[in-house]
Order: sequence, then C-alpha cells, then structure tokens
Amino acid sequence: MTAITWWQGTPAAALAQAAAQQQPLFLYWGAQWCPPCNRVKSEIFAHSAVQALSRQLLCCQLDGDSAGAQQLAGQLRLRSYPTLVLFAPDGKEITRLPCEFEGERFAAALAQALAVHAAGSSAATALQAALTASRALSAAEWNLLADYSWDTDEGALLGERALAPTLLALLNAGAAAVTAATALPRLQLHALLAQASSPEAGAALLLAVCADEAVARANMDLLNNYGIELIKLCAQRESVAAALRDRAALWADDFWLAAPDKLAAARLQLRMARLLAPSAAMHEVAHQQVAAALDAASDAYQLHTLVNTAVSLFNEAGLGTDAEHLLQSHLPASHTPFYFMLSLAGIAKRRGDIAAVLDWYQHAYETAVGPATRIQWGVTYLSNLMELAATDSARIEQARLALLEDVAIAGEDARHQRNAAQLQKLARWPQLALALPA
Repeated sequence: MTAITWWQGTPAAALAQAAAQQQPLFLYWGAQWCPPCNRVKSEIFAHSAVQALSRQLLCCQLDGDSAGAQQLAGQLRLRSYPTLVLFAPDGKEITRLPCEFEGERFAAALAQALAVHAAGSSAATALQAALTASRALSAAEWNLLADYSWDTDEGALLGERALAPTLLALLNAGAAAVTAATALPRLQLHALLAQASSPEAGAALLLAVCADEAVARANMDLLNNYGIELIKLCAQRESVAAALRDRAALWADDFWLAAPDKLAAARLQLRMARLLAPSAAMHEVAHQQVAAALDAASDAYQLHTLVNTAVSLFNEAGLGTDAEHLLQSHLPASHTPFYFMLSLAGIAKRRGDIAAVLDWYQHAYETAVGPATRIQWGVTYLSNLMELAATDSARIEQARLALLEDVAIAGEDARHQRNAAQLQKLARWPQLALALPA
C-alpha cells in the first residue's frame, strides 16, 4: 500500500513497544469501505514527506472490523472513521490530526506535533496553559491547537468542555499572541463552524481568508468540506459565496493538487455557483471535471474516494442519472462495492423507486464484509424495510434473523461504540426484538 512500515500486532502491544523504545506511536483508525480512509491511504500515507516522518514513529493500523476493535476503540475514544492519533511513549495523546489535509500539509502538521512533543508539550498541555493563562504558548503550540482534529475529539482533549465556548476562550486568550500566524484564522473558522461567531464576523472572516492565498490554502480542507455550512452561518452570503467560488475555481485547476482535492474544490465551486446563478452550463463543467479526475486516479484507494466525490458532485448538479451510471460502472472493480450500493439506494429513493431502494440495500447488506460493517449495513437495510415495506413481514423477519446472527458473531464488540449506536436506531420498533449480548 505505502512505504510506511506498519506494526504487525495489536494496538495494545504497539503501545507497549512504543513505551519500551521511547518512541511516539501513530494510530490510524479506519475501515476498508470508508472514502476518507481511502483518501488518507492514497494522499497522506503515500506522500514521501509523511513516509519519511513515519521512520521516527511506531505506526499502527486499527481496522473497525478486526476482532475486538470496537471495544478497544471505546477505550481509546475512537469513533469516526478515520481518526488519526499521535501518542507519546507513555501512552498519553500528543494530538489528533485532521484526515482531510493534503499530503504536504499533513506532513507539516505531523512534524510540528513531534516538535511540540520534543519540547515537552502536547495539545492537552497547550490547551490547559492557554485557558488558565499560566504561561505564554509557543507559535508551534498555537498551530498545534489550530490543526487539532476537533471533529474526531470524542472528549479526548475537550473532556467535559463544550466545543464552542472552549474555542472562544482560546481565541480570547490568543488573539494578540497569534495575530500574524495562520493559527488564528483556522481557530476562527472552527469557532464559526461551532456557531460561536456572529454572522457579520463570519462573513468578514471568510472574505479575508479567501483573499489571502496562503491562508486559504492552509484551510482548504475546511473550505472544501464545509463550504455550505460556513455560508449558512454568514451574513453577506452572496459576496461570501462568490469569494469561495473564485477560490475553489483556482484549486480545481491547480496542477499541483492531487485529484481528490481538485475534485473536492470543483464540487465547492459548483455548490457556490448554484447559490449564485444556476445554469445548464454547469452540467458540462461537472462532466469535464469528473472525467479529468477519474483519468488522474493513481490507485484503487484514490479511485474509490474520487468516485464517491464525483457522485456527490453529480447529485449537486442535478445529474442523478449520471451519478447512477458512474456507480454501476465502478461496482465490478471496487474493493468495497457494497459502499456504493448505499448511494445507488439513495438515488433510487430520490426518484421514488421503492423496490430498487430495498433491493440495493439488501444487496449491499448481503455483500458487506466485516462484523462491524455488516451490523451497520444490516441496520440500514432493516430500518428501510420497516419504513418502506412495513407489511412485508417475511422479508423483515428474514433480515431480522440475519442481523441477529451478525450481532452474535460480533459478540462483545456489538456492545461498543458504532455497533451499539447502529443497533439503537432500531429501538423505535420493539417488535423486532433485537437485543445486545448480555
């Protein structure tokens, strides 16, 4: 897959080995079917600078479908796929890193985290110092907090603190100290997404970020993935949308960006264009951008995430039929075709084809691989059966018994994190009589 040397053993053994070697541990929590995970493999783990830094680390993968993975994930506060955690040799977290950085940006953030650790600090130490004003933070510590993966925190850094007031407190503590650094606008963007900023302040922030090439590029992941959410939280929406559209257009045509980032930028460009002035010309542009991205795919992992983004882009453009054809054409060669079947079910649902919806969900469940994945896909299938075909008792019972078998196979892991949360979705139908293992 990559030149990174991955630990061949359990995460617990990896933590013990890291302690024995006095070496930081890098942990990747993911799943084979997850598009962001596949993007991480193709764009981050395959990047030469990341691979070089990995030589300083003990690197460990934890797949959500491996034995005992869900239980261990609960202990380590891992939930969303993917989550990327850097541990100190003593087992304490140094930081959590964003999965949507481009390779070069991720390498810089990882190097920075290692430098902060070498200086005796961490995200937790820096946060505590900032909130208590016990000492001044270094520029590297401010950048560490700005680059922290707040959306995969799961209370590891925040504890009982709420995100919005914590970010506001950080901004109040660091506004003067980090005014000239890239950390301040990133923290401000996080605060805006957490709805801790006024619409007027949000508009001013986004206009300033889009006007500065370096700052915009440093926050490309947030702008590409949360553009619509950011617009909704702003005043002057037309001006902000135009600024985002223009910045995204530059990225979509940037020779130096990897195909997934260019296509994500093309999707943002399309979203903003739809808000401003929808036109039929967008359809041709969408086809050209998707074709160029797919032609540039470097491996199966990258192709998986590109197809997923392309489907989203086509749906945004109102090209559901094109999205459907694209998915069906890539099913045979996909390493996880059952993931794309969920998208095909969604397309069928939008056009009101209930039979196709249920057939795709059933096929996805029946071909899904891995205990945690099968529970997730089985719950999706059974939930849709109950909502769309409540009188089909035979089909419902068949799906219920199959899911019960998967729960039994998962055993103790069915009680933890993603599995338990998935099964809880069926609680509104008591007649299903699905229970977690005692």
